[in-house]
Amino acid sequence: MSAVEQEIMEKIRKLDEETQKRVLTFIEELEISEEIPPQKFYTALELLQLPEEERNRLVAEAFERAADEDFEIFEAYSEEDFDNE
Repeated sequence: MSAVEQEIMEKIRKLDEETQKRVLTFIEELEISEEIPPQKFYTALELLQLPEEERNRLVAEAFERAADEDFEIFEAYSEEDFDNE
């Protein structure tokens, strides 16, 4: 066992059972995140260079991931900007 593993084990032994469960959950989450490949972030130019089907799929996935996020919708222009009076 490496020195790091030994130190981790010693620290875990000192924790109460509830905290040990939290550490175990954290480790399990780390294992899951390692299975999921990291997301690639595309620039606008890169997105425009992709085939339309792939671009639409990526945009749909991004909207799905953002569905539960709290954000404000605003319009860049108001009707007053186009008023010809």
